Amino acid sequence: MRIGFFGFGNMGRAIGAALDSQISGLEFFIYTPSGSTPLLEIPKDLDYYILAFKPQSLEEFHFDFLPEHKIISLLAGVSLETLIRKFHVSKIARFMPNTPALYREGAGLLFLSLKYSKDEKEQTIKMLESTGKVFLMETEDQLDRATGFTGSGPGLIFEMARIFEEELNKLTDNKLPARDMIAQTFFGAATLMQNDSSRFSELRDSVTSKKGVTYEALEVFKENQLQEIMSKAFAAAYKRTKEFK
Repeated sequence: MRIGFFGFGNMGRAIGAALDSQISGLEFFIYTPSGSTPLLEIPKDLDYYILAFKPQSLEEFHFDFLPEHKIISLLAGVSLETLIRKFHVSKIARFMPNTPALYREGAGLLFLSLKYSKDEKEQTIKMLESTGKVFLMETEDQLDRATGFTGSGPGLIFEMARIFEEELNKLTDNKLPARDMIAQTFFGAATLMQNDSSRFSELRDSVTSKKGVTYEALEVFKENQLQEIMSKAFAAAYKRTKEFK
């Protein structure tokens, strides 16, 4: 399989590494503005072309795609209609991965244009499953609404982990391996969520005793309306997603 990447930042490299680890005989052709491969030297007979640059760079990006080319776009918020109008290619898939794809633990959202045949659809899904679990979206709107949760989710979780670490260091005068402790706590909690089909609220309640340590922490969350804050954050992420259309 031969794949062309336009842009190869953190997300592009994560996907490239995941694909390379799972697909034998894979050949990459990579274009970046600062790279050594000129845009004109990207072959016109590749199996897939992956758009992995920033959505803001779409207007200035130009490549003469052929009508039969298959494009996978990682551009958050950029609709199929916009991409088809710009590139005059009908076989376009929108894929919203996240950075755990580097370790084949990604949560990727996928929406394919109707022009993909059944075989092409199955091949594309199988290929992208190299990055982790792929969730097939029925509509583009579903993909856009979920992007802030799965695509941006790791960044929000990393911020929470940063706060955990900082607060633990404050309480222990930096005498404990806070980063390792917090990383293991998040990893363990995620593993439990994956292996226990209980509702998240049930998992929360299972470690919460009335008037206990966890209860008191959760009460502070409730008093300060943590869910409302998170709701505003996800609404802002969705609003930004829609602005790219």
